[in-house]
Amino acid sequence: MRMSCGDKGMHANGAASTKSNSLCLLVCALFLGAGAGCNRAPEPDARAQSYADVIYVNARIYTVESSRPWVEALAVKDGKLMAVGDTATARGVAGPATRVEDLGGRMVMPGIHDTHVHPMDAGRKELLECGFPFSFTMEEILKRVQECAAATPKGEWVRGGQWSAELLGEQRPPHRALLDAIIPDHPVFLMDSTVHNVWLNSAALTQLGITRATPDPNGGTILHDAGTGEPTGILLDKAAYAVMSKLPAFEPQEYEDAIRWAMQSLNAVGVTAIKDAQADHYTINAYGSSELKGALTMRVAASMPWKNSWTETREEEKGNIAARAQLKSRLVKNNYIKMFLDGIPPTRTAAFLEPYLPDATHKAGDTGKLNYLPEELAQDVTALDGQGLTIKIHATGDRSVRVALDAFAAARAASGRKDLRHEIAHAEAISDADLPRFAALNVTAEMSPILWYPSPLVFSMDAVLGSERLQKWWPIQSLLESGARVTYGSDWPSVVPSPAPWPGIEAMVTRADPYAVHPGTQGLDQAIDLASAIRIFTLAGAEAMYLETESGSLTPGKFADFIVLDRNLFDIPPDQIGETRVLLTVFGGKEVYRAQ
Repeated sequence: MRMSCGDKGMHANGAASTKSNSLCLLVCALFLGAGAGCNRAPEPDARAQSYADVIYVNARIYTVESSRPWVEALAVKDGKLMAVGDTATARGVAGPATRVEDLGGRMVMPGIHDTHVHPMDAGRKELLECGFPFSFTMEEILKRVQECAAATPKGEWVRGGQWSAELLGEQRPPHRALLDAIIPDHPVFLMDSTVHNVWLNSAALTQLGITRATPDPNGGTILHDAGTGEPTGILLDKAAYAVMSKLPAFEPQEYEDAIRWAMQSLNAVGVTAIKDAQADHYTINAYGSSELKGALTMRVAASMPWKNSWTETREEEKGNIAARAQLKSRLVKNNYIKMFLDGIPPTRTAAFLEPYLPDATHKAGDTGKLNYLPEELAQDVTALDGQGLTIKIHATGDRSVRVALDAFAAARAASGRKDLRHEIAHAEAISDADLPRFAALNVTAEMSPILWYPSPLVFSMDAVLGSERLQKWWPIQSLLESGARVTYGSDWPSVVPSPAPWPGIEAMVTRADPYAVHPGTQGLDQAIDLASAIRIFTLAGAEAMYLETESGSLTPGKFADFIVLDRNLFDIPPDQIGETRVLLTVFGGKEVYRAQ
């Protein structure tokens, strides 16, 4: 069979769809992977079939398998683990062409499974947008954006980020006037550190049609000057997401370049499997074309948006779901959905059972708000569950967590099945009464590491909620004791500047700042042991992606997805875990990163 795919592309204005072309590419990839259209190779020597391609010896290998947690050697054949055990066993499958690598006593463990990451955002920020770190002051931000504008043709968008959300509480907060004074000839769009809020100048407000009379969308807020009533240029939550879909699209190759850059960055810190927490059709196309070219170096679960108003129309969202069977491939699974139920605590847009602390501008009794009516959420979740889709719901307040669990309970009752491993993203504030419901409903609690220890973001939540309430947050130990599945999600680059998992592992064990900047601990009674933390970052993540028979632990027959570290995590003080460096990342038996 001969197959060819057309070269129709997507123009910068996003008008031409690439869905049919990427579908063709993925189908080609599947056929090519099966050998269709290729000349039949000679039958291999029968003896060679019993030999490993490579064996790794002289290592301290942590398998994450309780029956045999430590071994000393691995043998790899055709991308899978052929043998896992002692050196004699591994050398027993070595042939004349087998490569032997001595790891010098280094620790080896399964590759990291990050169940909440935004690779396209990271790649765009690095390659295509005006990027700057969270730590920039207002003066540094304005200087950087002015430099970007000077390098951009007049009238074109200047977009990027990420400014610290904490700047909203400063005496000189982000405002359209600050940008207008230095960039009058470009519309400017700058995302904040939480990826929930944007900062626009007047030119952008005009192009987007936002005036003093523009109503707030459900689940979002347009901030206005108290005196004039004019928009300040700050849009919160769904008000921000609504304008994102109106920005011009990039070229297909640019999206692909962004994904590849992100994959390389993730491999370098030991990540071999991800759940993309917001994969629109541009992103799914980029994954598919990258896989076709042999450039996809991790397993991907792509969560398609649902009623997110992010980059897709409602019809596009429905189209993605309808076409998901045709668009999946060997490495990319897209049977997943992402929903936003509330906002975030610092902007008082997360939904709580008890009210926020009042202040000069916020009245007493405010408990935040939901993006869905509970009945609407239950209906949507039940319908999506009925199609076999696994749903991740963003819920950062304890009320939104309860409403999400109620929706999953409704879906379970309607379908009678409990095998779909639905998730609550962040799951930071959980009422004691709702803790046992995670295990009972087979709902996964996904945790983000910057929030387990004293940090500026935690301090900003102290100010609106009170520190006493926060001591009960991120109840990882209680969830594990209840039998719930807990996974790790970095939320890179939305919340953390690096996808490195090691500071997150350290903080999960110590509940202290892994960067030793802020003293004290956060909910120390919820600290867990290192073995439990590593399982969360590996096998539990694989389970959340339905990959536990393929990856997540080092077992014969699974894919050879593993990493070599510069230190044995079990032999060092816990407060040194965050400094760990990856020396080698192997994905499907192939080396995808080696430290220089």
